[in-house]
Amino acid sequence: MNILDILGVIFVFVAVAYIGYRSSKSIKNSEDFLVAGRSLGKMQAGLSMAASDLGGSGLIGAVAYCYTVGIAGAWWNWCAAPAFIILGLFFVQKLRPLAVSTGPEFLERRYDKRSRLLSSVMQICSGAASLSAQFVVAAVALNVIAGIDQNLALGLSVIFVLLYTMGGGLLAVVNTDVFQFFVLIGSILIVLPLALSNVGGFGELINSVPDDFFNIKAIGYWKPISWIIMCFFTYSTSQAFLQRVFASKDTSTAKFAYVFTGVTYIFYGAAVGLIGIVVSVMMPGLADTNAAYPLLIKEVLPKGLAGIALGGIFAATMSTSDSKLMAITHLFVNDIYKPYINKDADDKSTLRISRIVTLACCILAVGFALFFKDLIQIVYVAGLFYSTAVFFPMILGTFWKRGNAQGAFAGIITAIVVGSISEFVLKGNVSGILGLPSNITGSLSGLIVFVVVSLATPKPTEEKIDFIK
Repeated sequence: MNILDILGVIFVFVAVAYIGYRSSKSIKNSEDFLVAGRSLGKMQAGLSMAASDLGGSGLIGAVAYCYTVGIAGAWWNWCAAPAFIILGLFFVQKLRPLAVSTGPEFLERRYDKRSRLLSSVMQICSGAASLSAQFVVAAVALNVIAGIDQNLALGLSVIFVLLYTMGGGLLAVVNTDVFQFFVLIGSILIVLPLALSNVGGFGELINSVPDDFFNIKAIGYWKPISWIIMCFFTYSTSQAFLQRVFASKDTSTAKFAYVFTGVTYIFYGAAVGLIGIVVSVMMPGLADTNAAYPLLIKEVLPKGLAGIALGGIFAATMSTSDSKLMAITHLFVNDIYKPYINKDADDKSTLRISRIVTLACCILAVGFALFFKDLIQIVYVAGLFYSTAVFFPMILGTFWKRGNAQGAFAGIITAIVVGSISEFVLKGNVSGILGLPSNITGSLSGLIVFVVVSLATPKPTEEKIDFIK
C-alpha cells in the first residue's frame, strides 16, 4: 500500500479518535453519556442520523448487490427514503414530547413491564447481529487495502470503535458521525465521476452491461416492498435511531433528522447503484463482491486520495457501529439494569455498567460476524425478531387508545412465532399468502392478534391513555 494512502487512512482514524476524546471531556453524568444531555441541534441530529445508517450494508453490501443485479439493487437504499420521511413527519412529533428515552420504556408506560422486558432483550440480541454486519465491512476493507487477515482486521475494527464509544457516549458518537458523514459522502462524490470516466462515460456504461442492468424492476416487486416495510419497522422501533429523537433538543430537531436522512438516501442510493454497475464492467467475475468498492477505489483514485476514500469506508462502518453500540448500552442500562438489577444505581455505577455492556456487546457481535457472511441477510433476519414484532404496538400505541397490555404482548409473541416459521420453514417451499416475505406475514399476524385481543379484553387504564395525550 502506498505511503500516501496509508497516511490518508491514518488521518481518518486520528480525526475520529480526537473528536471522540474531546467529546468525552463534556460527559458530566449518565444523561450526558446516554442521551447527550438532550441537547442535540439540527446539524448534529441530522448529519449523525444519516451517517449512522448510510454505512456498512448501505455502502459495501449495496455496491456488491448492484454489481450482481444492476440498478435494481439500489432499492436496498431507496427503500429507506419513504420510511424516514413519513415517520419524521408523523410519528416523531408524537413520540418526542413523551417522557421516555427508549422504545421499550415507551412500551411499559403505554402497556406493561412484560412488553418492555421482552422487547429489550430482543432488541439487544438483534442489535448485536446487525452490528456484526458493520464489523464485517471494516474487516473486508482492511483485508483488501492492507492484506491484513480478515479475522485480525475484525478485531482491530472492534477495538477502535469500542474505545471512543466507551469514552464519550452518545455525544462522542454524534460528533464523530458528523465528521464521518462528510468523509463518506465526499469520497463517493470523488469516486463516482472518476469511475464513470474510466469506463468511457454513462452512455458507454449502458452499452457495456446486460439490458436488465438498468431496469429498476429487475428484482421484482415483493423484495423492494418487503424492504420498505422493514425500513418502517426498523426506523420506528430501533434505539439506534430513536436515541437521536430523545436526544434532540426539541421536536422540530427530531423531525428534521428523519426527513434529512430520507432525502439524502434518494441521491445516495442512485450513486451507490451506479458505482456497483461500474465495477461490474471494470472487474467482472469477482469472487468476493463485498470487495468491489475497495478495489474500485484502489483502481481509479490517485495515491493519497485513495487512502482518504478508503478511510471513508471505515467512517461508514464506524458511524453505524458506534450508534448500535450506544443503543444497546442504553437499552440494557435503562430497561434491564435499573428496573431489575440495581434500582438505586447512582451515576458512577451506571457509567461503569454502561462501559461493561459495550464490551460484552462487541464480543457477541464478533461471534455473529464469524458465522454469517451475507451482510444484507444478517440485517434482514436481525430486524425480523424485533422490529416486526414491536412495530404495531409502538405505532398504534401513540394513536389508538383502545390498545392494551394483553393485546400488545400477545401480538409481539405472535409476530415472533409466525415470522420465524415463515423465514425458516415456509420460505421457498410454498407459494401464495404463505409464501409472502416473513416480515409481512409476521407483522400482519401480530397486528391481527393485537387488535383482536385488545378489543376482547378490558380497556387500558386512564393512566395508560393519559400517557399519550
